[in-house]
This record gives sequence, C-alpha cells and structure tokens, in this order.
Amino acid sequence: MTLAAGCPQLTTLKLDGCDNITDAAVVAVASGCKRLTKLDLADCTNITDAAVVAVAAGCPLLTSLVLADCNKITDAAAEAVASDCKHFTSLNLAFCHKITNVAVVAVAAGCPLLKTLTLSDCNKITDAAVVAVALGCPQLETLGLNYCNSITDAALEVVHSRCKQLRQITLLRGSGVRP
Repeated sequence: MTLAAGCPQLTTLKLDGCDNITDAAVVAVASGCKRLTKLDLADCTNITDAAVVAVAAGCPLLTSLVLADCNKITDAAAEAVASDCKHFTSLNLAFCHKITNVAVVAVAAGCPLLKTLTLSDCNKITDAAVVAVALGCPQLETLGLNYCNSITDAALEVVHSRCKQLRQITLLRGSGVRP
C-alpha cells in the first residue's frame, strides 16, 4: 500500500530534500490525497512539471507549494497551479532557474488570494512580472526577490502603491550564490 492510498486525510506533506522522490510518487499523492493543502518539494531534484500538474489538478484544496531548488520545474508547473488552485496563498519558486515572466504573470492572474511569493534567484524575472503580481495579488504580504537583478525601482513603486498588506520584501542584489 502506498502512502497516498493509506492516508486520504493527509493535508500536509513535507518532502524537502528527498532526492530519490520522483514524479511517480507525487502523482500518486495527487490521486490519493485529495485533502492536501500544503506540499513542500524543495530540493527534490527529480521532480518535473508532470508532478506539479498532477498535484494542481488532483488537489483542489492546495494552498501552499514549495518548489525551491527543483531545477527541472518550468513555467508549465506554475501555470497549472494558477489555472487549477483557486485557494492558493503561498508559492516558493526560489532557485527555479527556468521560471520566466510567463509563469509569474499566470500566477498573478490566477491566484488573487496569494499572500506569499518567493522568486529568489529566478534571474529571468523582470519588472513586468513584479508589476503583474502587484496588480493581481492585492493581499500579498511577503515578496522574495533576492538575486532577481533585473528588477528596478519602477516595479517596486508599483508594489508599494498596490500591495497595502505587504509586510516583507527582500531584494538582495548579487551573484545568485547563496550566502
């Protein structure tokens, strides 16, 4: 019996750093754990968009997803979340180097309840993505933009004027190498 089949009441799953976890396991969780609200796949280096698409489609109550350091994740994963997860409040895409403005704009349009967004070291992110978040996510409280070196004052001014719930913003500049 798999974890997914044996735990239909599961709401939180943290697999941070489990390098041997593959899409197959996450797809099984998506099909068997319909009450899942929080999923942490940080540093699960074998996870691809297919796993995230399955979770987005299979877990309608999902509110929080951590994909930090999942280097195979692309815009398709974030677009699936934006399309299928209507209660979504927290997304961490830090160090997902394939993420572009396309993904962030989709999240901004599809996740108006978003409170926390971390895009640190997503070096393809520009002002356009940040402005889309500011306009589409009025409940935003935390925004992580460390090492997103293309972000300018103009985007931060829009965040300042539109995100009245904002409590924390981080924007360290540099090489993208973690301290």
